[in-house]
Amino acid sequence: MKRRIAIERLDLDLRGIDPAVAEAAVRRLGPALREQLARPGGSIAAAARIDAGTVAPAADAQGLANRLAQRIAHSVRKG
Repeated sequence: MKRRIAIERLDLDLRGIDPAVAEAAVRRLGPALREQLARPGGSIAAAARIDAGTVAPAADAQGLANRLAQRIAHSVRKG
């Protein structure tokens, strides 16, 4: 099992989110994504581009980071 993934670029459109919440959420995204990808649910697919879709905003930074991580993890899994 590969224990490393490389993300060359991640574009997040956080318009409408309070700038302080957006910045804090992005800082927490790495650990939240690591947690999501550690869960069982299929292997990770290589892709040139993945669109994780729309994420409902959250009032707090951790909630937003968790929602972003869930969408990204769902989008990169196959099977």
